[in-house]
Amino acid sequence: MAILGGFRADQLIGQLTNEADTNSRSAQKTIERLKNIGPKVIPRVIDALAMSDKSHTMVFVDILASYVSDKTLKFYKEGLADGGERVVAGTAWALSSSNNFNANNLLEFFDDKEVSKPALVEVLKVHKKDLSVHELLRRAYELEPKEKAALFAIIEETLSIEMVPDLINRMGGKDPAVKIHLMQLLTKFQRDDINRAFEMQLGDTNKMVRSAALSALAGRKGPVNIEKITKLLLDPDLEVQGKAVDVIVKMNHPDTIKYLVPALKDESEYTRRSAVEVLNEICNPESVKDLLAAIKDDDW
Repeated sequence: MAILGGFRADQLIGQLTNEADTNSRSAQKTIERLKNIGPKVIPRVIDALAMSDKSHTMVFVDILASYVSDKTLKFYKEGLADGGERVVAGTAWALSSSNNFNANNLLEFFDDKEVSKPALVEVLKVHKKDLSVHELLRRAYELEPKEKAALFAIIEETLSIEMVPDLINRMGGKDPAVKIHLMQLLTKFQRDDINRAFEMQLGDTNKMVRSAALSALAGRKGPVNIEKITKLLLDPDLEVQGKAVDVIVKMNHPDTIKYLVPALKDESEYTRRSAVEVLNEICNPESVKDLLAAIKDDDW
């Protein structure tokens, strides 16, 4: 029966392809017959996309969209893994046009190396409101940088304040790229616990994470630990040092001066210069008093 059904599907697809006007009465009858065959027609319709023109493509996409379900997703994965651009685009269009399935199941498609990841991401964007942030985060850890960034972009569009505690907890992981993306997400909210989480990342072993933490803290409201930030004037990476200077100057925290002493006394000329650069920008009569008070017990 399966063989006969496949033969019938091929026959009807051939008839439909030969119809110049897809809106004609005969074409519409053929379309209805194809829709009545059942899910086994999906692979053949997907194959037909490769050689279809614009009007027939729209018809084939409509047929495919009518069959999308959790049980039939495996067929659409094959379409997204096809080498032909038209087939991939048509399959993605069909998946984007249907709401009759759990969009979170699409995340499993990332496991197939042949699946077009850009097309898959576009489908996910369409269904972003139906996606689980927890599942998106779990999958993001496993992906390459480009796909990882795409998933975090989707998360950003659906993020709510209720998700903040979970995001903060995830910053304890080891993946630097994930930490950076998480900080970018969390800057959306003004909360003291987020500030503390950013401050924790100032001591990360990865310079990119430390730099991202500085950037995240630069625009924060509420209390921040300026002492932890000024410690990055002693950072072994000169780019992080430079970023620390910019952030400290921008924040102009009233307690900055008292925490500059370690940097001013450091053996590194670059560190001392960084501290002096901060002084030049934010120093005033009151801060000079703070500086003198901070160094009064030092021989120098």
